[in-house]
Amino acid sequence: MVIENRRSLCYRCYHSWNRRKKQLPKICPKCKSPYWNKPRKESPKTVNLLIVKNVINIHGKIIVQSGGLPGVREDGGIYNSVVKMLKYQARHRGDVIGLGASILDDFAKRHYFNDGNKRTAYALAKTFMLINRCHLFTNYSDSVEFLLEVAKDKSKINFQEIKKWLKARCRKIEEKDVEKYLKDVLYDVISEVKENEDSNK
Repeated sequence: MVIENRRSLCYRCYHSWNRRKKQLPKICPKCKSPYWNKPRKESPKTVNLLIVKNVINIHGKIIVQSGGLPGVREDGGIYNSVVKMLKYQARHRGDVIGLGASILDDFAKRHYFNDGNKRTAYALAKTFMLINRCHLFTNYSDSVEFLLEVAKDKSKINFQEIKKWLKARCRKIEEKDVEKYLKDVLYDVISEVKENEDSNK
């Protein structure tokens, strides 16, 4: 018998696994919490800080490889956006496109870094959507024009319009393909920025 929807995510430690049985487990196999399938009203500060660190690392890699001015302008803003992102995920379980829109809306508009904000917003949205098996198949170069409009001062593009744009460019993927696409996220951004720079010389 084929068991559908066997993928489980612990909302306490963010561990994910494939269930062997149809019944939901009583505890998370990693953190042992009996409340693993009940999202927290507030994510723990340690989780928030870990994600902030990963966001800054992703931005750093993008800048080193594709150019731009390094540095963070507002680390507190990054923290607040991460908290907002996790709250959205907890309150709107299954709305992966909405999660991606929330990330693009915050990170492209708020300019938390000295440079590379749009590149970082694209990479973050694509990464978190892929983790939830939703592939943003449009590449970075084809997304730049839209991202520029989102990032404009007093941009007229709102959350719902970003969500609509993403929905037209996303598709569900198999669990086995997630890692393959994740490996290509930074390569996509970095290689296309370099190609555009070379073509403009």
